[in-house]
Amino acid sequence: MLPPMRARPFDNGPSPAEGEEQVAYDEKAFFESFYRANVRGAPEDRMTIGAVAESEARFHYNAVENAIIRVLARLEPPPQGAAVEAWRMLRKRAGLRLLDIGSGTGHWVDFFRDVIHAEQAVAVEIAENMAGYLRQKYAENSGVSVLSTDIADPSFGPDRIGGKVHYCSAIGVMFHIVDDERWATAMANLSSCLLPEGLLFVGGDFGPTTRNVQFHRTDDFDTWKAFGKAKPQAGQIRVNKRLRSLADWVCLTSRLDLRVVDLVRAESCPDIGTPENDVLVLARI
Repeated sequence: MLPPMRARPFDNGPSPAEGEEQVAYDEKAFFESFYRANVRGAPEDRMTIGAVAESEARFHYNAVENAIIRVLARLEPPPQGAAVEAWRMLRKRAGLRLLDIGSGTGHWVDFFRDVIHAEQAVAVEIAENMAGYLRQKYAENSGVSVLSTDIADPSFGPDRIGGKVHYCSAIGVMFHIVDDERWATAMANLSSCLLPEGLLFVGGDFGPTTRNVQFHRTDDFDTWKAFGKAKPQAGQIRVNKRLRSLADWVCLTSRLDLRVVDLVRAESCPDIGTPENDVLVLARI
């Protein structure tokens, strides 16, 4: 049985004015602007979220990590005692492959390589400036390759990433694909990349209704000051996040040879703000 749904407070930025049309934004342009405005010095995990304190970022990442670990433990309880070393050796020999979507700083690449002992990982990042950082970070690591592309492109699939994978992580990514057709295409592409019984981890919000919750005026900016001062254009406002209901997720994934394995409500705290970070786990049939 899946856990109960819960409502979250939303910081929507500017609200749509009466009669203002809500339109999809340009993901690539926006996130390249986002990282230009938010990254100072070496990229850090907190910079992938926004203007947040280190403690908030750490709470968010820890909550999602623990949610994923809980799922993995339910599926395969961790070994004990003398079995640990044998388990670790078998995992490393298994040639496990990971596809990570929206890699940012590479946090989830590193996490899955450490926790599940993925031998190979493909890091996909739509923002070219962050893809460049990832290439530099993993330049000496032959087990990690970096691809700057759009997962909603119909051409994206196993051939683009060197074959199918055992695991795919898309943490805090899919709600940023606000066009429903592009979302469906992206999910079909990810499903096609999974081996039979391969697992897809989706971080987001899976509640009772589908709604747009975060808006902005421009996709092209260099500073947060410029972002905040952007003027309305042609009676339109851009949608940055579309939170789809659990029912919508189940409806789509059931058509894509995916089944729901688990839904983990991540740890939350009323004094700490986090992005939408529950974890829906899907398996390829």
